[in-house]
Amino acid sequence: MVSKTGMRSLAAVAALLSLVVSGCAAKKQGYAEPETSPSSSLDETHTSSSNPSSSIGSSIDPCELLSAEDLAEVGDFKPTYKEQGGARACHWQNSVKDGGDGFVFAVSVRDSQSIETVNDEGGGIREDEVNERPSVVTGDPKFDDCAIVMKLDDMSRVDVTVPGDPGSDNSCEVAKVIAGMVEPRLPDIP
Repeated sequence: MVSKTGMRSLAAVAALLSLVVSGCAAKKQGYAEPETSPSSSLDETHTSSSNPSSSIGSSIDPCELLSAEDLAEVGDFKPTYKEQGGARACHWQNSVKDGGDGFVFAVSVRDSQSIETVNDEGGGIREDEVNERPSVVTGDPKFDDCAIVMKLDDMSRVDVTVPGDPGSDNSCEVAKVIAGMVEPRLPDIP
């Protein structure tokens, strides 16, 4: 039996997939960031000694990588900007107070951490690609949290983090859809 939260997560996946298929994520930009990190371990990584001011990431505002219009078909998401755990993050939340289901995700820019510094959160680290951009995927299988980490350059990256619903096993599907919406707005890898 699927929990109520699991059903909402599945509905969010379906809605986000329909956004990608319909091309709603094409041109508008906006802000994104969850109010609290569902899994603090996904925000913690090893810091490299690179100078953040010389990375591509330092010129990117994470809240401009998605817009409310991009997510309108899924719900009314409110962005919140935060600096935390060595990243500038934008959290998007579909507020229960405003009739949403409370779904939240984060898009973070790490100016001095590469995809090679991603921590294994318990489910291993798997190399992948998002629209042909090098990326890695890691997650916490106990809580079904997932992070898709995309390369900006040799010293910076963008993380898409989706908290899970234990037992639902779909946070990486949602993260992949969101990463697919964000990636076209990232600069080319030098």
